[in-house]
Amino acid sequence: MKKLLISIVVIFDKIRKEKLVRLFESMKNQLSLYPTEIVLIHESNTPLPTPELPVPVRYVTIPEKRGIPFNRNQGLQQARGEIIVFIDDDCWAQEKWLSSLVGPLLKDDTLFAVTSGTKIPHSTFFGDCVAALGFPGGGSLGFEKVWRVSAEGFTNHLAAGNCALRREVFDTIGYFDESLKWGAEDAEFSYRLERAGHLVKYAPTAFAYHEARTTLRSFVRWQLRRGRANFHLKKRIGPVGEFISLRLWSTKNIIKKNWHRPVFPLLFLLLAFSFFLQQLGYLFEAHRK
Repeated sequence: MKKLLISIVVIFDKIRKEKLVRLFESMKNQLSLYPTEIVLIHESNTPLPTPELPVPVRYVTIPEKRGIPFNRNQGLQQARGEIIVFIDDDCWAQEKWLSSLVGPLLKDDTLFAVTSGTKIPHSTFFGDCVAALGFPGGGSLGFEKVWRVSAEGFTNHLAAGNCALRREVFDTIGYFDESLKWGAEDAEFSYRLERAGHLVKYAPTAFAYHEARTTLRSFVRWQLRRGRANFHLKKRIGPVGEFISLRLWSTKNIIKKNWHRPVFPLLFLLLAFSFFLQQLGYLFEAHRK
């Protein structure tokens, strides 16, 4: 395998030391496999002392409230590696995470992007229900039931919270679109990737663990945000029929997997509520302009 430098970029907006420690503890035994650096991007107007962490990091502060794609692009600009790995700060890695995620890029020079999903550990009753709907990152439904994966193991969706990208791809199709401040930057980036002829390799063994969304309030805020992001995504790329078709397909998969469970009526109501909230967020953003 080629000895390329791998930059692991983690972005956060609040000092949540226990979560950062959990993340870095989970990956520290994997870092010796490759030349690796960790870039910790802190969204804050007030630089703070570097948190005491179990691994060396390069700690960088960036301006607040400029949006998720801005934050990701700041991470890209700070990273020195030929391969860029993104992982969310509320995730933690399983033991083969890094090798499974970057291995395909090191073995195949024609490959530009690798992604995987998340697994949600058992939490509260409500958190388990949200995970059953595929939130976040595929949840307990599974990545392959939320986004289509071909028989050859390729998908057209990059999950930005758990992915590895060859740096040169950004020279080809550009950085994340900073106009998408509410999110969906990974969907738009995936759209450009596909149109440039670059499919994403799906690596099922590269999954990371992700915290469940355990409160109704966080669920509501998240779905409203998704709706606002959807408005700007449509404004950016035009017709979104393929995204609607994908959502209907994943909804069918949710129903198929859960219809026989006693909790299914609640899951169905929660699913309908998510559609309503996203539409509400979409309309709010549309009328705000």
